Amino acid sequence: MKKLAVFVIIILIFGTVSPSLVNGVYAQNDPSILLRISIQADKQIVNQLDKVYGDQIPNDIQILYDKGHGAVNQLDQSLPDDVEKAKQDFLLAMNSFMQISRIISQSSEKVVVVVTVSDTSNRNLSDELDRLVKYVKSLETISKKYDIDTESDFIKIYDLIQELRKQANDLNEVTAGIKKIKIILDSIKNDIRESALEQRSDSIKRFFDRLLDQVDKQLTKAQDNGADQTQIDKGHELILEIRELLSKNQINDAKVIFVELKALMENIGYSIRIT
Repeated sequence: MKKLAVFVIIILIFGTVSPSLVNGVYAQNDPSILLRISIQADKQIVNQLDKVYGDQIPNDIQILYDKGHGAVNQLDQSLPDDVEKAKQDFLLAMNSFMQISRIISQSSEKVVVVVTVSDTSNRNLSDELDRLVKYVKSLETISKKYDIDTESDFIKIYDLIQELRKQANDLNEVTAGIKKIKIILDSIKNDIRESALEQRSDSIKRFFDRLLDQVDKQLTKAQDNGADQTQIDKGHELILEIRELLSKNQINDAKVIFVELKALMENIGYSIRIT
């Protein structure tokens, strides 16, 4: 893990990521290395953002982070079935995180530009609202990707932004409007996170279904070849138990039982391979 963290930091600092590098990383024994690197990079960026901006992250950086974080989620869903898509997701995630890292480095001596109660009166509100609109549109695109019904929420946000443009000289109204928008945005982002987790869960279930069908066929073949019937029966029981756990969305428990099933298959001379 320490080597992985160092590798991630080098990428974020020097901005060296390319398809050839991705192919080299993927060529290692564990194809999930792309996901592990992306998750580590995500954590590094979150730590940087927290140290530099706290809870006042500039909109342009927030857009980049959401794009990168979304790519990490997509990468998780792409593996292990779609290698090429996983590589593309990896590149998108890392490039987004590298851009954030460069922005943080270049702006270390500048004042952070965020729409907040304390600095609204000292900035061009119109420019800040333009940035906010850009971020909202990016979030809207992401929500559509996850098929989330947030149309009414985005209509409210755009209406509030229009009101803010008319109330630029009233600091109290601007402050109240921004708070309303933040509450709606937080709700939308929470819906996106929940949807992403649900899609990831569905993807894992589909993967297990294919794998268990394959194991079921292997058990039938092993039985025809005279394997120990006790082991065959146990294998079928484990498959049923895994399917039951998956139906209850108890994925971690299903993974534990699958390890037992995999060991059983190896004992009777069959390895579980992804086909």
